[in-house]
Amino acid sequence: MSKVEIRKPYKISELIEIVTKDYWVVNEPDINGKHLCPDTGIFDLELYTRKFEDKISEDLVCYLEDYPEITDEDEEIFPEFVVREGLVFLYSGENFESVISGAFDQKLNPSMKEFIDSLNYYRDNDSYLDL
Repeated sequence: MSKVEIRKPYKISELIEIVTKDYWVVNEPDINGKHLCPDTGIFDLELYTRKFEDKISEDLVCYLEDYPEITDEDEEIFPEFVVREGLVFLYSGENFESVISGAFDQKLNPSMKEFIDSLNYYRDNDSYLDL
């Protein structure tokens, strides 16, 4: 399984390809199942980006970094790299993988467009797109 690196620029389509590459190696190839993404390291990180428009596109550049620390006053202290680079939160790794798995729960081989549409839908609606 491919492992990701923090603070490295990735296109969102590259992250999708990393997560989906060995998807059926670790899951039963059926729909309507409860699947898990391969362990790539994304699950435990957050996705950040420099530029973010209303919609995610295949070529949106993202960076993986740790979660912010939460102070006793419930303030978020973002990692130094995120602050220095002026990055904004895009997705938790857990939600990113959940959306990918949600697409696979409905289709055996979703297209890149369907994954992107699913990510956009989830950001707007906090629920999964019906494929």
